[in-house]
Amino acid sequence: MNIFLFGVTGGTGKEILIKLLEKKHQVFVLVRNPQILKFANDNLKIIKGNVFNPETYQNELNKCDLVISALGTGTSRKPTVIYSKGGQQIITAMQTANVKRLITLTAAAFDPTDPATRNFIVKYIVQPLFKNIYSDMQKWETILENSREIDWTIIRPSRLLNGIEKGKYRVQQNHCPKGGNKINRSDLADFIIKQVSSDKYIHQKVAIAY
Repeated sequence: MNIFLFGVTGGTGKEILIKLLEKKHQVFVLVRNPQILKFANDNLKIIKGNVFNPETYQNELNKCDLVISALGTGTSRKPTVIYSKGGQQIITAMQTANVKRLITLTAAAFDPTDPATRNFIVKYIVQPLFKNIYSDMQKWETILENSREIDWTIIRPSRLLNGIEKGKYRVQQNHCPKGGNKINRSDLADFIIKQVSSDKYIHQKVAIAY
């Protein structure tokens, strides 16, 4: 399968790329500076460009069957539009290319209806600290909810950690599994890759945690 991956230079994006290549998918990735991506593989095509400028990646996206977005802000907590405006550009490019399947990431912690967000640390420390990012994630989810022509799946990971793949985790629609508050990026990537060949969670938001 031909897959376009956004956000490959982040920790989660790199894990997704590794697993896609292991599965022998043809992967197209977008980076602003190709030299920072230290991957060499016959099934990998690196495109220099910017998510806000679809003309830099439209030709390659036209060749794809599916899009994965692991876009994020890195360590920055400043106001951002990477999810909402960046995501809208992705949707527009997908529609031009007649690509319908999209798998994208937000987060579990920003949803105030999730019981897991009602503890002191999340409510009074995590949410205020990342309010700019969570606000843009909410806008992105709303855009997708109103984009019925896109077969989207939103994955909401709990607190992301680096660590070896455990191979066992829990998923639940909308809210975090009870007691779940963390997930390794390697296991998150495993779940994402499984959605490539599955339509189980189309038009669904899925939280993932141990």
